[in-house]
Amino acid sequence: MKKNLGFTLVELSVVIVLIGLIVAGVMGGQALLRQAKVRTLISDYNKYNTAVNAFKLEYSELPGDLSNASSYGIGTDGNGNRQIHSTNTENLDFWQHLSQSGIIAGAYTGSAPPLVAGVNVPVSSYGGNVVVHVGHLSTAGGSCLAIAGGTLFGTVHNAHIFAFGGIDPATGWQCPNLGFLKVSEASGIDNKIDDGEPDSGIMYSINFSNSNTNGSRCVDRGVNQSGNVLYDFDETGENCRVWFKFTL
Repeated sequence: MKKNLGFTLVELSVVIVLIGLIVAGVMGGQALLRQAKVRTLISDYNKYNTAVNAFKLEYSELPGDLSNASSYGIGTDGNGNRQIHSTNTENLDFWQHLSQSGIIAGAYTGSAPPLVAGVNVPVSSYGGNVVVHVGHLSTAGGSCLAIAGGTLFGTVHNAHIFAFGGIDPATGWQCPNLGFLKVSEASGIDNKIDDGEPDSGIMYSINFSNSNTNGSRCVDRGVNQSGNVLYDFDETGENCRVWFKFTL
């Protein structure tokens, strides 16, 4: 008769430990990959901020706003008022001027809205539907960035910003208003390159929407609220979109 041998407790323990190590390795690898993606936002900001400065040194005006861009053969003329607005598509001509001048890679059309990832606005190195938008914050900031009534961003009025956020291709919405970062991730970037505060310095963090709605928050204030703004670490979703000021 054959003897029916089963696994010993030691053998079962070894198998369980090995499975645990494999699972932990996979989960850890996924976390490292996501952290690497998040860090690309810093690289994108530095790259495009450097590009703006290089363009200004070469042409003496801002990309998108350059009043004689057609003379240089790099796209549509801006109005030369030193502000990049979406009301006259300078926010899209911005990317056309940079690419046509050879300062950044790619070829962007500079055509009218809506925003089309990879066509008239670049996709962030983060990937997915996250694009890099640009504009000037003021009373005439245009439909995407006209938040002059928003107390939260009073400190960035009359400043240019890069806006990182998701766009919804299903609706054709022209603003990158979809959240894509966890609160801890946005806060981590803020602490790394800025002051750790969501409403001051170079980097600004904004809720999934401009409201102060629980369940879709990155910070504990909407743009029309005042007070000391804090990251809302109780929120576990990917509800943060972020803005970075130009440093000219």
